[in-house]
This record gives sequence, structure tokens and C-alpha cells, in this order.
Amino acid sequence: MSGLVLRLRTRSALVLVAVLAMGCADQSIKQMTTRPKPAEGGAADERRVVLFRVVVDVGDEAMEDPWAVHWSGLRLFTVVGPAGAKLTSLHSFLPGRPDAASSDNGWGFVALSPGAYQLVFEGNAMRFAMQGAQFYGLEALPVARSPPSTFTVPADGNLIYIGTFVFACQEPMSAPESLKLECKTLEVRDESKAAQQIAQTALVKYGAMQEALATPPQAKAR
Repeated sequence: MSGLVLRLRTRSALVLVAVLAMGCADQSIKQMTTRPKPAEGGAADERRVVLFRVVVDVGDEAMEDPWAVHWSGLRLFTVVGPAGAKLTSLHSFLPGRPDAASSDNGWGFVALSPGAYQLVFEGNAMRFAMQGAQFYGLEALPVARSPPSTFTVPADGNLIYIGTFVFACQEPMSAPESLKLECKTLEVRDESKAAQQIAQTALVKYGAMQEALATPPQAKAR
């Protein structure tokens, strides 16, 4: 009897730990996707707005609204964590929206305290054919994670643009029907002029935008 009680208590404790961990993860994601309080009198939020864009090029055409669910199952998410940390256990999420129009065009933001970070993109119905990428070959819906790019959030300033992440992709020649795209390269481009336009409209309360481009992974096709 005592052994049964011990097992039940142990199982209950493990369930409680899992629930608390999930709650902490949800809270962390909420903080990253919620706009911080700008420095306008009183105590300012220590988080900075980190602005970026993702482009999925398929041939000569960019995929429309990469953050939305496509009829084919395609969709992108982000994963953000401290530099050097393992990201496999971190949950993916949709970034914050500067505004509806820019979000439809691949723009997003995360709110982070100053420090060094890494950014990974998670794709449904996609495969990142790059060194350091992860692929979960689920039959119903393949899920992949790109190799991480690294970036730094400086202590000064409230708004930082870290670049436009451009994936060069193609439809796979032979693959399960559920796999729609295979991406072979990732490049970080400078679209600071376009970022400035968003900064001066949707994010104007955060003041002047700084530019600190992320470092892309040394992605080699495999």
C-alpha cells in the first residue's frame, strides 16, 4: 500500500513540475511577444524591441505571409534562446506583430533584455537542408528547425533591427507528399531602409532605430 501511495505521489509531483514548466514557458513567450514599456517617465522596461524580417524565396517568388497557415500546411515559427544554450527543449512561437501589413510581409519582433541570443526558425511542411538543422519526419506534418543565427541586443537604445533572414528554397524532387519545401541556404540581408519605415510608423514610440545585423549560421547544403 505504501509503495502505491509513493508512486502516486511521485507521479503527481512529476505532473506538477511539467505544468509549472509549461506555465513558465508560456510566460516567457508572452513577454517576448508583448511590446515593452518605452522609456517615457517612471521606470522603463529593460526589454528592447528586436525587429527582423523573414523571406522564404521559392524560385523567383517569395512565399506570401510566412507567419500564416497555408493551405499546404506551410508555416513558420521562431525559437529564441540565450547564445550557447540548447534550443531543442524550447517552444516555438509566432513573433510579435509590428502591424498587420508588415507582419503579412514577413516582419516580426521579439522583446528581449540586453545580451547575446540565438534565433532559429521552425517550419511546418519544410526541411532545412543545412548543417546544424533539425528535421522531424512526421508523416502527417514534417517539422524542421533551421540552424541558429546569433545576435546581440545592446544596452543602449530601445529598438534594434537585426536583419532580414532569407531562405532559398525549392519544391523537393522526391519526398513525402506532406513535405512541400526544401530550403538549402540562409542569408541575412540588410533592409534597414524598409525597417526604418516600420520604425517610424508602427514602432515610433521607441525612438531611433539601431542596426545590429545577426550573424547567419555557416550553413552548407547537405
